[in-house]
Amino acid sequence: MTYNNQLEGLILAAGNSSRFKFIDGRFKKYFLKLGNSNILGYIISGMIETGITKIKIVTSRLINNIKYRKMVLKSIARSWIGLGNLDLEIIENKFPERENGYSLLLGLNKISSEYTILSMSDHIFSENIFNKIIKSYKKKRDILLATDPMYKKGYYDINDATKVFGKNNSILKIRKNLTKYNRLDMGVFILKTEVIKKICKKVESHFNKFSVTDIVLSALDSDLDVGYYDFSDIIWLDIDNFKNYHQLKKLFNISSNICPFGLNPTGSDEKSKYNEKIEFKKKKILKIN
Repeated sequence: MTYNNQLEGLILAAGNSSRFKFIDGRFKKYFLKLGNSNILGYIISGMIETGITKIKIVTSRLINNIKYRKMVLKSIARSWIGLGNLDLEIIENKFPERENGYSLLLGLNKISSEYTILSMSDHIFSENIFNKIIKSYKKKRDILLATDPMYKKGYYDINDATKVFGKNNSILKIRKNLTKYNRLDMGVFILKTEVIKKICKKVESHFNKFSVTDIVLSALDSDLDVGYYDFSDIIWLDIDNFKNYHQLKKLFNISSNICPFGLNPTGSDEKSKYNEKIEFKKKKILKIN
């Protein structure tokens, strides 16, 4: 089985960006400029760089689907990644008030691969965490969550972060309001598609509004294998407000030696060589352990 048949990408982007108070209420924070592109452009490019060619984005109500799609494709191109044979699908969540667990259900309903790599649309990393978490994944896991063990002082907002209490690579508790915790949710998951789709439907049968964290909690209650993998050396930010965004721009500026997802070509020659490397990666036969 080829890697691309095993794994599809899913990005949850249906939030209303209310904390930013944009003049145009339709503008989304993930289109804020970052480097040569924007936040969403680098997230998608990170997936493409890993070799994922089928990517779904769940967004809120769209006035013009074609215009939105063009904006996304232009964002990817600006991050120096060639589109290649990218299969991009935009999924509209007409009820974003039902929270991101409902967006996850909508996305999983459209995915045919055995596994799904899930990302939020507002988390940026200094290295390609998608590539790293795939290499860390073992088939027995129903859910694998990327976590920060907090060995170093980070740029996260501890009050707003989702806390995790885990032991021996297994998650025991997860909530924002945990008082006893030993790591933080970094917003990237690998999921067994059909297994977690069933969990989403189970939660939806009881609740109108539900979050991704609620899905993880339900998976734990169902005795599924829910694990974590620590990434102690990756710098990451969750962009929830302008303070976070200013931190992001300061970290990933032109003179910085770190780049979003490690995507760093600076000229036409570098861009050409970089895209040749990406195409080589896509042709490799990669298997989940």
